[in-house]
Amino acid sequence: MMFAKFMMPMALVLAAGCYAADQGTKDDPLTIGSVQDLMEFRNAVSDSGTYKGVKLKNAGEGLHFKLTADLDLSSVCGRDVGNWKAIGPFEGSFDGDGHKISNLYIDDSLGSVRDAGFIGPVFNNGDDTLYYNNVVFENVYIRHSGLIGTFVTQVVTGQAVVRNNSVELTFETVDNDQGAPQWGGLMGNTVAEWVGFYDNKVKGTMKVANQHQAAVGGIIGILVDPGAIEGNVNEANISVEGDVYTNVGGIVGELLAPCTFKGNVNKGNMSANVPTQYAFVGGLVGVNPSLISEKTVVGNFNYGKVDVAASYAAVGGLFGYVSGNTNTTLDSCINYGDVVYHGVDVQQMVQVGGVAGIWEVKQASRVENKGKIVVENAKGPFVGGIAGYVRPEAKSADLFKAVNEGDIEIKTSADSVNGWVSGLVGSTDQIEYLRLDSCVNKGDVLLPEGAKPNILFSKPFASTYNSDVKLMASTSVNEGNVPDIEPRMALVAPRRAAFAVRTWKKGTGSLLLEVTGLTPMELGRARVQVLSLDGRRLPASMKRSGNVFELGVPAGQKVVVRLYSPNGNKTLIVR
Repeated sequence: MMFAKFMMPMALVLAAGCYAADQGTKDDPLTIGSVQDLMEFRNAVSDSGTYKGVKLKNAGEGLHFKLTADLDLSSVCGRDVGNWKAIGPFEGSFDGDGHKISNLYIDDSLGSVRDAGFIGPVFNNGDDTLYYNNVVFENVYIRHSGLIGTFVTQVVTGQAVVRNNSVELTFETVDNDQGAPQWGGLMGNTVAEWVGFYDNKVKGTMKVANQHQAAVGGIIGILVDPGAIEGNVNEANISVEGDVYTNVGGIVGELLAPCTFKGNVNKGNMSANVPTQYAFVGGLVGVNPSLISEKTVVGNFNYGKVDVAASYAAVGGLFGYVSGNTNTTLDSCINYGDVVYHGVDVQQMVQVGGVAGIWEVKQASRVENKGKIVVENAKGPFVGGIAGYVRPEAKSADLFKAVNEGDIEIKTSADSVNGWVSGLVGSTDQIEYLRLDSCVNKGDVLLPEGAKPNILFSKPFASTYNSDVKLMASTSVNEGNVPDIEPRMALVAPRRAAFAVRTWKKGTGSLLLEVTGLTPMELGRARVQVLSLDGRRLPASMKRSGNVFELGVPAGQKVVVRLYSPNGNKTLIVR
């Protein structure tokens, strides 16, 4: 009897010991070894239940989970089974340990899906960083017109790291003229305190069609708050078609915050066929607007083709539109891919560069273009081997040891050649100076045979739209065949003056936006959008009196206000 009494508690100890190794700590993570385990884990997260004997409080807050086997999700999601339901909201870490998750399937036409991804959204309300590492996603299919991230849809609070993951994907949209896809191969967007992306790889296709607007990146769609993007590779081809306001980049669609951006490589092709719309498209980054933020951009490369047809175009081998303050470092970045613009019936501004279409950076060094630039049927384009157009907001620009090796070909009828075409910088105006220090142009500028140069600027280094701009290029060298042309008659071109925007609150839910420096005609063509910090368009009423816009905005909420005008765009965050 004494022996029997002794054995009973031992049995209980052994039963409890089934979970003894899985405590949810970093050293002893809770393991997931089958699809059944995964479903139990997802259910426990959603209802703060128990998984393997551990209570998942606050959606798994602070706990660590780890795969121990490859998982095929075809038994729980697919066209004949239904959509995958994201794990979340989630507040823990997830380590794939190199295992595969295959056949993740989401199709919004089968039923509305809010969070299109494996996990999401993520909240980190603790002091420690969350980790999403080492997962191999294969045969991912997502059809959705909202927020998509294969691994994580969105990080909302705290700090997180997404490292050493690979994704093979197919993304498509559901037709929606009010749709606003924010797509990233790993994550749709982040509005958290800080998120880092390291050594991830994405391949496949992302196709956007018939939406209102789109922000698409091979790694992340929109980086709203600070982070790091380092050592990532995108091989996915990204395309946009229809009446879609477009921000597309091989690595990130919109970069809105201070960021370290190093050692990234894009090999995918970027294309946008949006004849009536704006397109900011780059091999690495679509748009990096003029917010006051420091960035370190070093050692990045693009090998993919960038091909755009748009009414307003900012097209570059690396950046559609790049900006940065005096503390921004832009160094040793190279484009190898061809950059192509196709003219459309109604054109506003066309800015095309081997590195960037629109340039708003104070200083840069050792940036290079090796791809061919082709501009077809454009009206008054700004085209440069490095930068298409340096905006007035730059105030001044210094380029050190920049090199263009790509030819620039202007394809149009001989009597229609116009614009500003230069070996390094297409044009700039209303800045103090442009300094080209030890730069080299090796590319040729190819014009149609018999071209009439009466409304064409062509220069080996740069042309200036405003004669007051100081151009300093005495240490630079031209080795290309570039016609040195200045027009024999006055250029007929729209006035592009610097302009300023300021905002103040009129009262609860009301905001005034004052614009100075635009003509009444330009003000009449200006558009204003109000967005949340995660990039979603918010309902906002608007009326204009002279140069002041009165906006009705959601009360008690920090918002992003964007002004689009013929002179360029302004973005402000209003608290």
